[in-house]
Amino acid sequence: MKATDWIIENFVQNYGVKTIFTYAGGTNAFLIDAAYRNKNMEIVVMRHEQNVAFAAEGYARAKEDMGLALTMSGPGATNLVTGIANAYFDSVPVFYLTGQVVSSMYKFDRPLRQLGYQETDIVSIAKPITKLAEITKTTKQIPAVIRKAIESCLSERPGPVLVDVPMDYQQEELSDSELKIVAKKKVTKKPSKTQLSDVIKMLKTAKRPVILAGGGVRSSKTNKLLVKFAEKFNLPVVVSLMGKDAFPHDHQLFMGFIGTYGHRYSNLALANADLLIALGTRLDSRQTGNPKTFSRASKKIHVEIDEHEINSTLKADLNLKADLNDFFAGMLALKTQVKDFVYEEWFAYLQKLKADPQIVSDMKANLNPQLFLEQLSTTFIDDEIFTTDLGNNQMWCAKYLNLNAKQRFLTSGGLGSMGFSLPAAIGAHYACPKRQIVALCGDGGFQMSTAELQTIVNYKLPLKIIVFNNGVLGLMRIFQQENMENRHPTTEIGYSCPDLSKLAKAYGIKHFKISKNSQISAALKKFKQSQGPIILELKIDKSLQAYPKVKGKAIEEQVPFLSPEELKNYMLIPTI
Repeated sequence: MKATDWIIENFVQNYGVKTIFTYAGGTNAFLIDAAYRNKNMEIVVMRHEQNVAFAAEGYARAKEDMGLALTMSGPGATNLVTGIANAYFDSVPVFYLTGQVVSSMYKFDRPLRQLGYQETDIVSIAKPITKLAEITKTTKQIPAVIRKAIESCLSERPGPVLVDVPMDYQQEELSDSELKIVAKKKVTKKPSKTQLSDVIKMLKTAKRPVILAGGGVRSSKTNKLLVKFAEKFNLPVVVSLMGKDAFPHDHQLFMGFIGTYGHRYSNLALANADLLIALGTRLDSRQTGNPKTFSRASKKIHVEIDEHEINSTLKADLNLKADLNDFFAGMLALKTQVKDFVYEEWFAYLQKLKADPQIVSDMKANLNPQLFLEQLSTTFIDDEIFTTDLGNNQMWCAKYLNLNAKQRFLTSGGLGSMGFSLPAAIGAHYACPKRQIVALCGDGGFQMSTAELQTIVNYKLPLKIIVFNNGVLGLMRIFQQENMENRHPTTEIGYSCPDLSKLAKAYGIKHFKISKNSQISAALKKFKQSQGPIILELKIDKSLQAYPKVKGKAIEEQVPFLSPEELKNYMLIPTI
């Protein structure tokens, strides 16, 4: 069997990966041909390699399995870099396969800048942003290298890998003994009985416990176990940006989204807790703000599979390096008494916080993003998958888009990449073709990926696209307004957005636009009922901001600031 045929068949038969996202080039042409000849592999042609990477990530996240991307060497490979970094920082298992120039024209270890046409050492470029990046130096190495890469991609904390295969090796034959190769996940160490017992002791002595659920809950596919865990121990749950869809928002234990742009009531809950259980989160600065003041009255339990993340931003009282599957299994197996986990005063306080109108953002505008997203949440109530871009739209969605247990929320977290939403939505469709995909974009991010509208039309994908159009790069414009005396170069001066109705018409996609709150209900009804791809454009004012926003010494200090007296009334611990 030729190496190209085995590579494609290996993904199909051994790992159930039956969709490959790609863009054509000389050095990946034989791999594309092998995929085309394989009756079980579907080829999706994107319009730019960065979007190839984002689509493969959207596929992996929606399917909760490995995604597959294929490009050529040189510019095809380097165009993947942003997408690879995005998958790496957000712990998404994507296999990036690149064709390289023929081995006789590749420099390998020679100190040359370049030897062959379109030759680029993508392995060295990708190593800092992958779990493994390797070039196959012989044909015989191909199965072993791919096996090792898949093991790394799927094991422990998942993440992207890259394998570079020279063009001449792709066409050579592999022997029968080299073909019988299947990768296996590594086995992780389980929490000890002593560690689980320590968790119980800390829960029993706590009066104000809270769970912080991060993206690791979804990466480990433990969202249902998280619900059981929270219910068994009667624990309120807040989520990070990457953990937004880790816990159903209509659950009585849900206490919202935390962080720099988090709900005010959620940040206050975290600030006043006396026990924080951080699950599958690296506790980055957008969650914690100042680590010295973050949840300062709480004892902390950190459960994280990546040992390098433990104690990296703040020290916990109890650290468990463990897969969340093992942690939840251990905790749920313990015999406990309900009376040991009753926090009546704490829950009364939390409900008061959540219901207080002073805590809820009030954006007065002709078209209010909060109102729109709240109505979107009551219109789409099945198992939809939502993707978002970066900017104000991402923060509005993180706060005001309410998700049930079956819905998903895919966004760019650690890297924060614009242009993510549309290609990720395409990937999500191929992972879950029977589910409705809704892509939420800002006008800036949308313009970075509009070429993929042709992909949507070409494959007749029934995607629903929402564009928050304020005609500026809103989040950065706010930063300039706050720090640069209201000067707005590049975000407003020099920036513009085309007429989206004309753009949609050019691609043959339905489009309509609203600019008033009174139009939302009818627009969403039309939007939901429409068949095929459609764009709903929201004309919103450029002055609208993604408030509240942390701009103080601690996460409870958010703009617009509460008065010292008001803040003190909400705090159960001393203010700073």
